[in-house]
Amino acid sequence: MLASLCLPHSSAQQSRARTLLGVRLGAEVSSWLKDVEDRLGKEVYAEFAELDPADAGGDYTLGASYLTRAGVGVVRVDESFRGREKQAEAVIAHELLHLRLRARGYPLFLFSPDVRTKKGPAQEVEQSNVNDLVSLIEHRAFAAEMRRTGFDKLIDLTNWLETARRRGRGEDGQAEMLNYARAELEWNDPGLVAELAKIHHANGWERSLAGGRRLAEIIRASTAATPGEVTPVFLRCMSVLYNADFRIEFDRQFELSRIYPQMIIYVQGRQRPTTTRRGR
Repeated sequence: MLASLCLPHSSAQQSRARTLLGVRLGAEVSSWLKDVEDRLGKEVYAEFAELDPADAGGDYTLGASYLTRAGVGVVRVDESFRGREKQAEAVIAHELLHLRLRARGYPLFLFSPDVRTKKGPAQEVEQSNVNDLVSLIEHRAFAAEMRRTGFDKLIDLTNWLETARRRGRGEDGQAEMLNYARAELEWNDPGLVAELAKIHHANGWERSLAGGRRLAEIIRASTAATPGEVTPVFLRCMSVLYNADFRIEFDRQFELSRIYPQMIIYVQGRQRPTTTRRGR
């Protein structure tokens, strides 16, 4: 009786395995997919797509994920991973872990329409930097899982280095600061991080170098183990990123608040965030 109910180990693994975008997912990634779908009550939609503009000069955005207004989880993987099964699984896994955080109630942050900069509304010219900062904090929450599965070694995250080499002297702003913080936190190659630091010195990007190191220090000291731990880390990082103090409020009108909160960002006092060009 018991024997008829117990599957061999390999068969049990196969029964748990899922396929997404034609990629057969391992048991652990399949369990992440199931967790997201169970929490949301809907199947995850996935697609290959060209995620960078035609004039981007390379593939900088490897994957993306979000929830639709109907609460459907969406995973998008850059076209460059089509036919590269191991790397595609790593990108899918990464995006599923972001979706899992969202399904567990981890917040997102949005500039208030009242926050304006010299270049226009902060929602239009600065929101991409906020999104990148949130991603860095969330990466800290699931870094151990990416390392344990070996997925962190399957994706090259150092493409910013070549861009920095070509840039030469230019604007020293939030995008450069975030890219340096990402290098310290995620490149796993001290030699390349040191080379990027030299480029910052050579280009006169001293503010973003110092700020990027400070951002990495703040995020590294956190665990982001629960949704409630994200906001304090986010506000500390925002203070470094923009040299200003911010406050946040719950978005009471947010239509997905039953799943996760959206927090609206306001500037304390009369300070306004410094603006830069939009970075990648």
